[in-house]
Formats: sequence, C-alpha cells, structure tokens
Amino acid sequence: MKFGERLKNARLDMNLTQENVANELFITRQTISSWENEKTYPDISSLIKLSNYYHISLDVLLKEDTGMREDLEKKYVSVNMKKIYWKLNLAFFVLLMLFIANILEIVRLGVFYIPILFVFIFIGMSIDNLAEFDTASSLGLKYTWEKYFSGDKGFKYTLIIPIAMFLFGLLCLYLHKGNPWGSFIFAVLLIWIHYDSNKK
Repeated sequence: MKFGERLKNARLDMNLTQENVANELFITRQTISSWENEKTYPDISSLIKLSNYYHISLDVLLKEDTGMREDLEKKYVSVNMKKIYWKLNLAFFVLLMLFIANILEIVRLGVFYIPILFVFIFIGMSIDNLAEFDTASSLGLKYTWEKYFSGDKGFKYTLIIPIAMFLFGLLCLYLHKGNPWGSFIFAVLLIWIHYDSNKK
C-alpha cells in the first residue's frame, strides 16, 4: 500500500473528512487531498503530526513507499545544494566585480589576471553544471533571476550580461579609459559558458 492510500484509509477509518483533518492540522483541505493523491508530500514536521493524529507509527506510514522517501531525500539534497549554489554565485560576482575594477584600472591584477580568469571560468561552468543537475532532478535550486540568466527562460536573457560587458568595453574605448579588451574577453567567455550549457 502506498503512502497516500494509508493516509486516506486512516482518515476513513476514523470517519473524518479531509476538511476535518485540515482544520485539526491547521492546513488547507487541498493540501490533504494533494497528499492523499501523492501529488505532493508532507515535510517532516507535518509527517510527525499525521503520525500522531492517526495513531500510526512513521515506520508503518512510510512502509514500502519509495515516493515519500525520495521526496524527503530530494528536500535534504536541495537544502544542502543551495548553500553550495549561493557560495558559487557569490564567488562569481565577486570575481566579476574584480575584473571590472581591473578593466577600469581601479585595481591592477598583473600576473594574477590569468589564474583568476581560469577560476572565474571554472566557477561559471560549475554553476551551469549545477543548473543542469537541478533541471534533471527537479530540485528547484534556482531562484527566478538565476533561471533567466541560466537560459531557462530563453537564450536572449542569457545574453544580457555578455552584451552589457561588450557595451562596457565599447564605452572604455570611446572614453580612452581602462582596458576594453578585458571586457570583450569576458563577454565572449560568458557567451561560450552559457552556450555550452544550453546545447547539452
């Protein structure tokens, strides 16, 4: 017997409606219906409440049901992966700001330019690999702005940052200030990273 069936049978055995259970657990009737039809699964705290309310042990409630366990594992992976995702995004934007400062000659990276450039590329590729894993596993790691820039919403959004970097380089050329070629290099690299990710 599956998780949803056990919930439904437990409720019917107690002669309760979905509305009754929802009111007792302070959730909506639609949520109860979704759990019983296994469209969604409860989180840990809701699972414990259901176990106590129906007087069924967690072991019995989850017995032979892989869907519920997979959902809990997915939530666990998602929470931990988001930490990695945010750190990579933070490193990506810190390096981007550093390169822009170098282009404007606010800071001088000198010989460190090439190794930092490679770190920047690898971080960008890692973010895209995580995005690919997220799409395949449906973990929901990305936030709205990340979905736009990763190309999920269309390749035109992916081009926003590279085009901005290219225009920034043209501005440097026009004003005869900074190193415009660095800006052009980054524009090309960003296009390549995202194009490589989107074609997979």
